[in-house]
Amino acid sequence: MKSIKKYETIINEALRSALEYDTPEGQINEFISFFGKHIGSDRIYIFEDDEEHHVTNNTYEWCAEGITPQIEHLQGVNMEVIDWWYDTFDEGKSVIISDVEELKGVHQVSYNMLKYQNVCKVVVSPLRHKGQIKGFFGVDNPPAVDYNALTMFLDMIGTMLISLLKIRNTFQKEQYNASMSSYSALSEIYLCMHLIDIKTGKYEQIKNVKHVEKECEELDQENFSKRVYTTMKYFCTEMYLSSVLEFVDLSTLDRRLMETNTIVHEFIGTVSGWCRERFIKVDSDEKGRLWHVLYCVEVIDEQKRREKKLLYLSETDSMTGINNRGSGERKITEFLKKRKVACSAF
Repeated sequence: MKSIKKYETIINEALRSALEYDTPEGQINEFISFFGKHIGSDRIYIFEDDEEHHVTNNTYEWCAEGITPQIEHLQGVNMEVIDWWYDTFDEGKSVIISDVEELKGVHQVSYNMLKYQNVCKVVVSPLRHKGQIKGFFGVDNPPAVDYNALTMFLDMIGTMLISLLKIRNTFQKEQYNASMSSYSALSEIYLCMHLIDIKTGKYEQIKNVKHVEKECEELDQENFSKRVYTTMKYFCTEMYLSSVLEFVDLSTLDRRLMETNTIVHEFIGTVSGWCRERFIKVDSDEKGRLWHVLYCVEVIDEQKRREKKLLYLSETDSMTGINNRGSGERKITEFLKKRKVACSAF
C-alpha cells in the first residue's frame, strides 16, 4: 500500500511537470523522464505499434546517466519477435522478467535482444485504447521492488500516456493540415509539388499535372526516388537527364542543403520546354539531420525566351542588327583568352 501511495504521488508530480511544456512531444518526454529519475531505473521507453506493417517502434526513450540509448536500433521491430509479450497482454497481465537468464532457450530471440541491451530485468505494460493494444510502456532494470505494485503503477501511467499520445496525434494532425494548406497555396506557381520524407523515401503528392499523372499511373506510389527517376526518363530531354537524376538524388541532399534552404537546377523538358526543379528544406530532426523537403518543378520557358531576347538587345545594334561595341569587345577578349590558353598548352 505504501508503494502504491508513493507511485501515485510520483504520477501527480510527473503530470504537473509535464504540463509545464507547450507541446505534446515535450510533455511525453518530460513525463517518462520524471519517472526514470524518481523510481531509479536504467531506461524507460514507449513502443507504438504499426499494425499495417506488423512492427512496433520505439518512439520515446529516457536513459539514466551512463546508459547507452537504444531508440535508433529499435525501429521496425517485428511483432512476432515478442509475440509472447502480446499473448501476456491479451491475458490482462504485464510482462515481468525478474531475471533475463530465465528466457535463455525458452524465448531465445527475446533473450538475445535484451542481453544485447544489458537488460537483466524488465517490467512492461500494454498501452490500451478502446480495448485495443496500441503498444507498450516498459522499465529496464528497475530497482528491487514489489513487482505487483510496479505493474499497477505502470498500468496507471499507461492510461496517462494514451491520453498524451492522443493529444499528440490531434496536435500533429492539425499541424499537418495547416502545412498542407499552405503548401497547396504555394503550389499554384508550380507544375508539380511533392512533400518528401528523407528518412523513408516516401512522399505525398501535393500537386501534379494531368499528362504527368497519366504517364505515371503504374509507377511506385510510395518511393519518391523510384518514381521521379522513371518520370524524368519520360519528360526530360536526353541532354539533361544525367544532371537531373543527379539533382534528385536524396542520399546527397542533406549535404547540399546544409548551408541553404533551397537549391535549384534547370533543364529542358520534352513537353513544357525549359523547367526549373527545386528542393526546399522543410524541417530537421532533433539531431539536426534533414527530415522533410518539398520537391517542386516550375515551367520557365517564357522567362528563358525573355532573357534570350534581352541578351540579344543588349549585344546588338538596333539599326544595323550587328553586334554593338560592348559585345564586340567582350567577344574579342574571350577569343584572346582562349587563344592564350591554347598556346600555353603547347
